[in-house]
Amino acid sequence: MTDTRLPQFISAKAAEFGIPGSAVAVFAGGEESYAFHGPTSVADPRPLGPDTLFHFGSITKTYTATALMRLVADGRVDLDAPVRRYLPDFRLSDEDATAALTITHLLNHTGGWSDYLPEGGDDDLGRYVAGMAGLPVEYPPGEHAAYKNAGFAVIGVILEKLTGKSYAEAMRSLILEPVGLSTAAFMTDELTGQVAMGHATQADGSLDITTEWRQERYADPSGGIVSTIGDQLRWARFHLSDGEGVLPQELLTLMREPTTEVEGDYFGDGIGLSWFLRTVDGVPTAGHGGSMVGQYSWLLLVPEKDFAVVSVATAGPNGIPYNQDVVRWALETYLGLVEPDPEPLPFDEARARELVGVYETATGRAVISTRDERLLLGFEVTEQAREVIGKAPDFEPSEFGLLPDADDQYIVISGPLAGMRGVFSRDAAGAVEAVNLAGRSYRRRP
Repeated sequence: MTDTRLPQFISAKAAEFGIPGSAVAVFAGGEESYAFHGPTSVADPRPLGPDTLFHFGSITKTYTATALMRLVADGRVDLDAPVRRYLPDFRLSDEDATAALTITHLLNHTGGWSDYLPEGGDDDLGRYVAGMAGLPVEYPPGEHAAYKNAGFAVIGVILEKLTGKSYAEAMRSLILEPVGLSTAAFMTDELTGQVAMGHATQADGSLDITTEWRQERYADPSGGIVSTIGDQLRWARFHLSDGEGVLPQELLTLMREPTTEVEGDYFGDGIGLSWFLRTVDGVPTAGHGGSMVGQYSWLLLVPEKDFAVVSVATAGPNGIPYNQDVVRWALETYLGLVEPDPEPLPFDEARARELVGVYETATGRAVISTRDERLLLGFEVTEQAREVIGKAPDFEPSEFGLLPDADDQYIVISGPLAGMRGVFSRDAAGAVEAVNLAGRSYRRRP
């Protein structure tokens, strides 16, 4: 069945944000509801529907983690074991950090290294992981949570080694087929059927179609999953279930238990085993987002309410606030849960001077500036990242403000990143050295 409020809401919200296409699925009160808006692309009049394939990006990490948990259930993987037990040749630039790195550090983004994009066009998963040998280690493993893809590539290699299969084949046998996800595949598979195209919104409001569904093979474990919205809701319902004979329920529950706390993070208050955890109006939730080739998605579980919502939008950057508004509406409409944004502090010139600067990773650049007694956050995709992901949307500078009673935490007030939260980090001398943006840690440029 479909709740008639759902299609009405997403059509109005898509018009507000300039989203050409969207699909949303809700599981509430034991019933599934679906809504679709728009065509497969602005150049294709075919409407989106139940058979349309979307690229759900980093939500894939929950699949990779769950496949690994099947090996945990079989006694073949120990979450507290060092990575080198399974990959003896694994290397980072710091030997002590390499030896201390555990499987849990990979799953909860506390590995401690900087962002990583490989040089050249080699897309082999094993060679990608071998290329991590020179990665700078910024924090001891387990000390600092910062979102990164490379840890899940390492898990992908572990799955390959322990199963004797390619990553995609291992995922099909461990997870996709047992759970009954008949449409789920990976970006590097031969895809058949109707696919939704992503779009990049430019500064003049025009939409560039991302004409290639392209992705390097090494990115499949961190962001390669493709499926219909129905299979994505099926995946959410599996994680709300008793494991359906595929995985013991206690291990599904364990994945949603906090392993590390985070402050002022866009994704939540803590991280489980791949899931990002947040309490909304006193109720625990677990979720994960995804973004790739102009498609932005979000999946949220509310286990104690037996509730799930999945939203995907086919344009960026406004797909980010679009999904945020869809999820908030669903929580309020179906569960009565409300999470208002906090009010930021007034502009303070002295505090602002501490923050102004350029902060970078291998994939992006955050620029903090001031204008007319406002703090502004600009974001750019690096040239190296554009070579990998292709077309990227323009991000206009957004106003943000620091939060009261929260050391160096902030909230974005305007623009496509509105509502996003983060935190600035300081070194031992008290100087600002990094900013957390969308879960990633951007280091301040000297």
